[in-house]
Amino acid sequence: MIAHALTIIVNELNHHLTETYGSNGNHAPAGLRNLCSEQRLPESGVESATQECLNLTLVNIQQESTFRNAPLPVRESSGTLYQSDPLSLNLLILLTATHASYSEALLMLGRAMQFFHTKSAFTEHNVSHESLTQYAPENGLDKLGEFKFNLALHSPTVEENHQLWATLKSALVPSAWYKLGVLHLPTNTPKANTLPILERRMIINKDIKS
Repeated sequence: MIAHALTIIVNELNHHLTETYGSNGNHAPAGLRNLCSEQRLPESGVESATQECLNLTLVNIQQESTFRNAPLPVRESSGTLYQSDPLSLNLLILLTATHASYSEALLMLGRAMQFFHTKSAFTEHNVSHESLTQYAPENGLDKLGEFKFNLALHSPTVEENHQLWATLKSALVPSAWYKLGVLHLPTNTPKANTLPILERRMIINKDIKS
């Protein structure tokens, strides 16, 4: 579901860039890319031929602490049911522009940042059908159903930025950090069922052996 969420964002960004500024070449302006291994998703064969693109890279995952409450039991006719709450995550994403021309990289980075400033909230109702289905995971369990998450600009310190690029071992390029929050991943495990209480017995003094 993390892959589907990021794919939706990339699809929406590409649709905006194409509709607003026109198509540039025969590859998508933006894509998911691992800066460390030069691996790009979802069309690695096409995008690997050029670096003239925007890239979204997942650099950190944090659990949202406000959604760590223990699951409450739900009473049904068959007994008391227990189910874990959805896993709530915040994703830290690095947006980079790896264009040969530095001025072109700054231009494309600015366009993407302008789009994310205008459209910071993503739900199943405000994205196109193509964004939901294009390059979506094949297994239905990996797809998002109902969702709502926000994309906010994150301002790292100079030290944090330096440490990230040192970890990636990649050439420094124009970039911006974004925080995606909150992504809820529902549990697919079956509910735990406890049998209903049919009889209650009170312990009295004569039942207690000395």
